[in-house]
Amino acid sequence: MTTFADLLQPEHIALHPKARSRDAAIREIASLLDDSVQVLDGEELVRKVNASAPCVMEQGADFCVCFPHARTPAVTAMVISVGRFDRGLTIAGVDQPVRYIFCIAVPPEMATDYLRIIGLIARITKDPRSEQQIFSTETPEEFIATMVKLEAKL
Repeated sequence: MTTFADLLQPEHIALHPKARSRDAAIREIASLLDDSVQVLDGEELVRKVNASAPCVMEQGADFCVCFPHARTPAVTAMVISVGRFDRGLTIAGVDQPVRYIFCIAVPPEMATDYLRIIGLIARITKDPRSEQQIFSTETPEEFIATMVKLEAKL
């Protein structure tokens, strides 16, 4: 079973991304994976995740979470990168600002692990106390440790 401890790497987490548009943000966050040995084709990864970037408004919250994702042979194993937009990212057609972008790519045969990870992220960001814990982290390492701790509670 794949866990956050297996997936999250400090160099794949941007707590203060610079992009201010949807496409630029997805490119910036997905491009964090360029150095990953599991990524065979970074441009294909960006194209695929950009094509599928659903945003989910969290019930009772003032933000959304965006999940650009792809099942693609551009990766040899599941990879994930994260962008946290403290002031939110405005995306046309999305009612609330996007606070998090979780770019996820998996080889076609890893659909089960992929769905489980997306479900975990959704459960963490939906819970106000858990979300506040990840929102208040100051370093990528602290973000990872918090996600691992919250995953263990689920």
